[in-house]
Amino acid sequence: MREKNQYGRASCGTSMSKRSRAPPAGSSFELYARAMLDYWLGKKVVVGFEREDGYRSASKMDSYFAPPSKWPRMEQEALRLVRGRVLDVGCGPGRHGLFLQKKGFDVVGIDASPTQVALARIRGLAQVYPASVQRLPKGLGTFDTALMLGNNLGLAGDVPKVRRFLRDLRQITRKRGRLIGHSRIPGTWSEDHLPYVKSNIRRKRPPGLLTLRVRYKGQIGDWFDLLLLPPEELARHAHATGWDLVRVIWEGGYGPGDYIGILERA
Repeated sequence: MREKNQYGRASCGTSMSKRSRAPPAGSSFELYARAMLDYWLGKKVVVGFEREDGYRSASKMDSYFAPPSKWPRMEQEALRLVRGRVLDVGCGPGRHGLFLQKKGFDVVGIDASPTQVALARIRGLAQVYPASVQRLPKGLGTFDTALMLGNNLGLAGDVPKVRRFLRDLRQITRKRGRLIGHSRIPGTWSEDHLPYVKSNIRRKRPPGLLTLRVRYKGQIGDWFDLLLLPPEELARHAHATGWDLVRVIWEGGYGPGDYIGILERA
């Protein structure tokens, strides 16, 4: 699924508590991928995320296809820390994977959406396969670096799933393996997001757990969870799963609270 979801200029919709027949699992990721494909084909795209409380925000497609010179400084700095064989988790249309591939890295991309896999392959990513953070492939060998940019670090969902993902990822990374992941601090400074953070706390959910779905061309995808992790929480989960947070890159992100964490196998 990839990339920023700022919830910046949003309008409130109807409450999500009234749920009708559930769309197929993974349909939000696939809808988002179709929007990305349409954008790549030159079509006008209006796609958005909807939070469970009815809050909506539009998502921009241009950053997925921007040249490296237009990437945030945070990403450019993080990519200089890549080493060895690379697994790009949630690779989307292959932006980062293609950049590293051209630099001579052996890159493998995975994405939950078949459309994203096809788009990344058409754009030139040599090795890209359908797979999700819920079930990492074990037949692709081992890796020196795992990449989870574009706010993908919490893509596994709630805390138990994120911890399980970190343990699974450790099994397919080599000694001194590294995870480079982008997340952000839950938006407590924003009047649009603070009530949701407080609602999570009242419901005994992690403050940064977002329940979202995608809307595109009149279609509505399934609900999925995205966990926003402040660095101190990331350090705690890393410690519990055999990783160590060794660095945090703060400056030059997409918006307030953005950071990239560098984890290494403990």
